[in-house]
Amino acid sequence: MKRFASHRLYISHLNLLLKNHVVEIDDITGAVTRYFPFTEEVSFTEWLNGLIVLSCDVPVISFKKELNISSETTVISVDEGKNIRSVLSSAYNKTPLILKAYYITPFNVFEISFAEDSRVLPLL
Repeated sequence: MKRFASHRLYISHLNLLLKNHVVEIDDITGAVTRYFPFTEEVSFTEWLNGLIVLSCDVPVISFKKELNISSETTVISVDEGKNIRSVLSSAYNKTPLILKAYYITPFNVFEISFAEDSRVLPLL
């Protein structure tokens, strides 16, 4: 099991942004096994500054303020109110829901914004 902590955690299918959370990932499948608030130091936890996204598929960053699109993959953006929003892919119609973790860097935590050179990296 691997653990990652971050300033922000976004759960795309719930459209939920959380502060200071830890994500646990299964070493073999790469699936998220659980997430919980970061309240104290947890051994063998890697701290990542910025944003971790939980998604069924690799999210794509959009710089458009409004997402009126359909996509084969999950698309995330930041709206004018500084809220992260997502358009989900057809992968979310599957049961059971298997989430994987993706690290987006760089990401401005204070302004809630992506940078032009932001990239999506799978956490394994």
